Amino acid sequence: MLDCAALFISDLHLGSNQCEAKELSRFLALIRPRVLYLVGDVIDLQAIRINANVSEAFLAASVDRAFQATSADPLEKGFFGSRRLLRHTHLQVLRDLRALGCSGVKVVYVPGNHDAYLRRYAGLEHDGFAIRREDIYTTPDGRRLLVRHGDEYDGVIHFHQNLAAQLTRLTERYSQLVGLFRSAAEALRPSRPLASWDPEAILQSAVELLAQPWEWPVPQARGLESSDFSLAFALERAIKTRTGHDRVLKRLLTQHLFRENRAGRRLDGVINGHTHIPEVTGFESPPAAPGDVLWPCHITTYNDGSWARSQRQLGRTALVVAHDGTIGMVRFDRQRGIVPFQPPKFPFNSYPQRPCAVCGAPVADLSKVDLNLDDFNPPIRGPLTVADTVRA
Repeated sequence: MLDCAALFISDLHLGSNQCEAKELSRFLALIRPRVLYLVGDVIDLQAIRINANVSEAFLAASVDRAFQATSADPLEKGFFGSRRLLRHTHLQVLRDLRALGCSGVKVVYVPGNHDAYLRRYAGLEHDGFAIRREDIYTTPDGRRLLVRHGDEYDGVIHFHQNLAAQLTRLTERYSQLVGLFRSAAEALRPSRPLASWDPEAILQSAVELLAQPWEWPVPQARGLESSDFSLAFALERAIKTRTGHDRVLKRLLTQHLFRENRAGRRLDGVINGHTHIPEVTGFESPPAAPGDVLWPCHITTYNDGSWARSQRQLGRTALVVAHDGTIGMVRFDRQRGIVPFQPPKFPFNSYPQRPCAVCGAPVADLSKVDLNLDDFNPPIRGPLTVADTVRA
């Protein structure tokens, strides 16, 4: 078992044709974190509505009935009334998550934009399972990390909802077609057992990889040439590159953390999903103004990737926190099991970097990102306060 202090996964998209549910079940059987964070887009209500051809009102009522039922844990409910809206392999993932909770793992669910309806149940606590709008995770070595899905900073989601909905519908139909061919190919291919692996060595290698960010590979401008073509990923990359999507999102995200730190929150970074691109980027804090409280010299943004079939080389990833507080990233390989993973840099999320003036850690050059802290007004719906703190 991969024993660690905390593990973060997001963008499972259960109910979507993009979800790699079989691999996710195998991955969950190999981990034992003290705290498991589900960082949004876990149950893809948008994809379920498209694939099951049900109305939004019907789906909302079904979710309400499932959460109001007292006979079982919310994660165990998958039928949502008389109609089965999740296929068997996706239901198995929910059972696996519930089994982890029963084994003593604390499961914290932070909904995203595809399961935003579940945000109305923020505050629910049930036998080691919690739903929270956002959270602060404190690492064993004392760093405070804000946990959010990340759609709060995404203008495309908030201001171009029709475009986002049509893109979801297109990727669902495309993924359904790809899934048919994939299923036929897997039926003809003999299954191979996982290779032997050493969980402690994997965790150590993962944290060592993130400790050497200067050595991360930087692919060519068109992305990873060795990866298989994906229509969903190609469309996503084209839109985000043209619109500067990731640069805008990062600007809003980092400025939010800087303002929170100026108010005394002392946040060392943020863990999010949403973009489906695993990455780690440091950003140097602006100079403190007279009277400001002490804040970290830089903040780090961690994206734990996704479990959707949008890009084979980047999927099935997780962020792990070792018991000593060091942070690394792992990936589930179909043949080798859990392996250390180096997050690559892509054209739409790479920034000029230089050493931090205080500690020497590699940080993005914020002068190239056009940061203006005083003019920032974050377009975030709902309160910014964090109700709870989880310590490993």
